[in-house]
Amino acid sequence: MSIICTDKDALESFLRDNLKESRYRHSLGVEDMAVRLAGLHGGDVEKAAFAGRYHDIAKNFDQDRMDECVRKYGLDEYLLGNNALAHSKVGAAVLEHEFGVTDEDILNAVRFHTTARKGMSLLEQIVFTADVVEDNRTYSDLEYYQQLAYRDLDQASLEILEYTCGDLKEKGREIDTDTIEARDWIREKIKEKNNGK
Repeated sequence: MSIICTDKDALESFLRDNLKESRYRHSLGVEDMAVRLAGLHGGDVEKAAFAGRYHDIAKNFDQDRMDECVRKYGLDEYLLGNNALAHSKVGAAVLEHEFGVTDEDILNAVRFHTTARKGMSLLEQIVFTADVVEDNRTYSDLEYYQQLAYRDLDQASLEILEYTCGDLKEKGREIDTDTIEARDWIREKIKEKNNGK
């Protein structure tokens, strides 16, 4: 199966032209980690590679360009002025509308890689986790989270979500509803899995 994209060369040029060097390195790191996690957890390796590589395609847009894209693609107005949340939604819209990517699972993996969401697909979970645990990250617990992700993707996702919610709360920042719902959903999923043993 080959991922439908109108022009892969143009897409790759767009990625290189619109990302800072460090963000491009991160994107390649997420691609690599997503492939690793897909291999370990029975995911689609080709989709994981594609979604991982292009997940941050809009990350380095400046505020005016990001807001322009939010309006152009008819995205929620709460994203205006909020690049941290907007870049994933805009990125999915760019892939779909500018490069003809039609695979809904890939688009959702890009769309929700920042917040996660309730009922995530395996691919969405892989890209969400790979974004946090790719090899270029420099935080002190990286190896712990990588090993956890290799062993138990659900537990890794939960711990990342719990950390995110705690960190945002501590900083007095609003926690996106999707993130809270994702955390509660994954908790329930783990509980049901453990009860089924």
